[in-house]
Amino acid sequence: MVADISPDIILLDVMMPGIDGFEVCKRIKSNEKTRIIPIVMVTALTEKEARIKAIKAGADEFLSKPLDRTELLVRIKSLLRIKSYHDELLDSYKEITEKNEKLSEMERIKGGLIHMIIHDLNNPLHAISISLEMVLMEKEKLTKKQFKRLNECLYNCMDLEALIQSILDINKMEEGKLEPAKELIDLFELTDCVLTEFMQIIKAREISLFFSRRKDIPRINIDPNLIKRVIANLINNAITHTSVGGKIEIRIDYHSERETICFTIKDNGVGIKPQYHQKIFNKFEQLEVKQAGALAGRSGLGLAFCKLAIEAHQGQIWVESEGEGKGSSFSFTISV
Repeated sequence: MVADISPDIILLDVMMPGIDGFEVCKRIKSNEKTRIIPIVMVTALTEKEARIKAIKAGADEFLSKPLDRTELLVRIKSLLRIKSYHDELLDSYKEITEKNEKLSEMERIKGGLIHMIIHDLNNPLHAISISLEMVLMEKEKLTKKQFKRLNECLYNCMDLEALIQSILDINKMEEGKLEPAKELIDLFELTDCVLTEFMQIIKAREISLFFSRRKDIPRINIDPNLIKRVIANLINNAITHTSVGGKIEIRIDYHSERETICFTIKDNGVGIKPQYHQKIFNKFEQLEVKQAGALAGRSGLGLAFCKLAIEAHQGQIWVESEGEGKGSSFSFTISV
């Protein structure tokens, strides 16, 4: 009967032929489809053991005969009100579940579309980069202004290539499909290698670069490709947000007491407001950050990638800035 009519509430006597009310209550409450139905046990039994047994069986209320009509109606109304709230919550949960399923499907379709577009973008972008490099090799045929503009175009192509790769890798890391391929690396040498890619744009923008070196820094077990791109993103970010004639400082320190290496890049550029220090690493909040003017430009996905890559090495990344117009300092630490 319960399965057929799905009642809103059940008044259940204890003393019945066949199985007693305790067993009926137990069976109803053990069924996932009927367990939310409120059950009021009604019996002439008054001893404490009967009440405990009713509670163990799952009864919501226990009333003794003879029944007081007013008390009975109050208890029923109370239980029906609770049942009504539960039904509303259940309906909301079902609605949310359905919407989540639709969103998941849309996210899957969007992900497939993004991957297809990204792969289609790679080939023409790579062709443009090669053409620019070939033209720049004939520097003597170019005016100073032409050389500068072509360098900026090549720099933008490199930026786009890094952005495309970041999108692909962010998806892989979020899905747990990208594991760091670690090996012992000299972080100074890796940073030097990255800097060579940016020296032309640094010189073109007349930026002063300071790279302090220490001899007591041990080699570190990292994925060189991932960390190289982290460093490239941070350098690119610093260049983008440092005005012509500005200053960038790179420092690598070793904290022997914690056995960690700390990489820091500091600029005297536009700076970041304190309320955005955490948000800039979150790819879902980049729109708000950019609209607020906290970090203009192309750094959004790059910083999201940096966070995931450093966390994949069980490290930490953060930013420090006194505010707008006061420069920024990005740092990450990784255990040796």
